[in-house]
Amino acid sequence: MWNVMQSWGGFLYMQKKRISLQYKIMLLTVGIVCLALTLAGAFVIHHIYQEIQDDIGNRALSIGRSISQMPQVRESILYNQHPSDVLQPIAEEWRKSTGAAFIVISNMNQIRLSHPTSQNLGTPLTSLYRDPVLKGQEYMYIAKGSLAPSLRANVPIFAVEGQQIGFVSVGFYIDEIYNKVLEGGKNVLYALLIALILSIIGSALVAKNIKKAIYGLEPYEIATMFRENEATLDALREGVVAVDVKGIVRVINNEAAAIIGKKPEEIFGQAIANFIAELRLDFVIDSGKALYDQEQRVNDVIILANVVPTIVDDHVVGAVIAFRDRTEISRLAEEMTGVHRFVDLLRAQTHEFKNKLHAVAGLIQLGSYEQAVDLIIESYDTNQDEFEKLRYRIKDTVTFGLLVGKMSRARELGIEFIITSDTAMQNLPGQLTSGDMVIILGNLIENATEAVAAVESKKIILGIREEEAGVAIMVQNSGPWINESLGDSIYVRGMSGKGAHRGYGLALVSEKIKVNNGFISHCNLPEGGVEFKVWIPYCSKGENDEEN
Repeated sequence: MWNVMQSWGGFLYMQKKRISLQYKIMLLTVGIVCLALTLAGAFVIHHIYQEIQDDIGNRALSIGRSISQMPQVRESILYNQHPSDVLQPIAEEWRKSTGAAFIVISNMNQIRLSHPTSQNLGTPLTSLYRDPVLKGQEYMYIAKGSLAPSLRANVPIFAVEGQQIGFVSVGFYIDEIYNKVLEGGKNVLYALLIALILSIIGSALVAKNIKKAIYGLEPYEIATMFRENEATLDALREGVVAVDVKGIVRVINNEAAAIIGKKPEEIFGQAIANFIAELRLDFVIDSGKALYDQEQRVNDVIILANVVPTIVDDHVVGAVIAFRDRTEISRLAEEMTGVHRFVDLLRAQTHEFKNKLHAVAGLIQLGSYEQAVDLIIESYDTNQDEFEKLRYRIKDTVTFGLLVGKMSRARELGIEFIITSDTAMQNLPGQLTSGDMVIILGNLIENATEAVAAVESKKIILGIREEEAGVAIMVQNSGPWINESLGDSIYVRGMSGKGAHRGYGLALVSEKIKVNNGFISHCNLPEGGVEFKVWIPYCSKGENDEEN
């Protein structure tokens, strides 16, 4: 099955060159993971950048506050004619020790009193937004003045008396911040790269596993096979239903729906037990063993059903039920059964005729002509009398032929075969066919024949009586009693005390009778022997309900 699917998949792939499902799954999975990792990486790096920026900004503020509170700085701004001579060395020393890009001290006129570039001392500051610091407020901002873009912290400088006399600006280059962010984000990038590699490997394994689970087929191949299977199921003249382990219908073809008398969509998703009872589905699912030729009544139709377990990886996951209207099967079976029964009849009569012919020939050779004539007349009268009795009382020709054949065979085996005087059957009961009656009577008589084989007094009594509501059948034999401990188990397939591969005759009889709403029983006779009784109603249960 696997090789067929692989070949079919390869053929379709050559016909339609498309991206395989495996690569689609890989691309989709990797794409989603890449997007997730990119967003996560961006969030983490932004968080790192924010933390570094806040840290450097706080450092700049701390440096500015420390410088603004130095007495030398205040005194130089207030009293020194050349404040840069004092402030420039202080600012440079702080700049070098803290790693700042620049430290600029200015007065309220925004004149540079210190600067990393000595040529800029005493020159006005670049025109930037400084209103907060000029109003005595410290703050941070990013800007580009005479130097490269930087993160700056402006801190006001107050005299002892409280008036503002200037401000200090401490800055760190943005490039340095980016370098620190990059250095801090390297581990994050490495982790993201490893995650990406693992996601590629994982997606490849998942895609391969999914591909294996669907037998290496592509979606369009599965769709094609699904449509072909649907067409195949609908082309069958048998009803096919697939159920899961709970007995819920998962697949049903049109023929099955037609036999059940519902639309497929009305049956799909429902329990099969709601439409076909007594399928013994639990036994099939629990044991994993198939059941064949189970007779069931669906509405007014009798079907023959086969129930086969669906096994996947050594586990039963459901069952497939295939069934067909028994009418057509019975028609063919009756033709075959009728032929076989008449062959048996002819064979039995041929044997009997040969035996009597030998006896007549012997009497003629001995010169006993009168005895020879008497034997011929006796044989003719006996056979003719039996035929005439049955011909008028048993209207079904197949059943009539069966009984004549059984009578002839009984004479060959030395069995006294008695048909009761009230035996009659003008019509077959219920939906029973000729083939069904042959199975019931044939197996009961055959069972009686085997039962009397080992006893000295061999006798079989058959009675078929028409009653108002149905037909009653009685078969007695003079054989040994049936062990009472067996009870009704003798009607179960495979239950027999006659050896292996036996125990099907009475089971078939019981199934035929049960599906026609009849019953069968047996009892041991006080004088010896066993009696089987069968009763079959003229109408099915559903028909009786309608009439009532």
